[in-house]
Amino acid sequence: MPRLTSLFADWAELNRDGAADGPALADALLRASQVLTDEMLRSMPATPEDAAAALASSPFADRVEGAYLAIEWMESFCSSLRLPVAEIEGGWDISDGEDVYFGPRADLADDPDTPDDTRPFLRVDGVRQWPRP
Repeated sequence: MPRLTSLFADWAELNRDGAADGPALADALLRASQVLTDEMLRSMPATPEDAAAALASSPFADRVEGAYLAIEWMESFCSSLRLPVAEIEGGWDISDGEDVYFGPRADLADDPDTPDDTRPFLRVDGVRQWPRP
């Protein structure tokens, strides 16, 4: 099966090379989102530009290390491209049609004043390719 998006391969490569800062990860997201149709974009909870801006700005930088993207957006992206996503212990298993990647999960509060009000986020700077058997 052909690769349906380069997003996860790009993220895994950035993470492997140590260049995984928020802006580089956000640029990869914007490049990968160019294939989304208007219909796909309307079904998403936010635009790719909004998701990329959130990823690049590191909203949790003063509380936790890493670059994070709300899983609601990522699941919508994967659903639009018909990518299989499975929740597994500690994160998500995502295939791009050619390879399979692991994305770590973090439950974070958007608002530091309500630390118990958490939701799941994908730790983008932790995305890596599963080893081939």
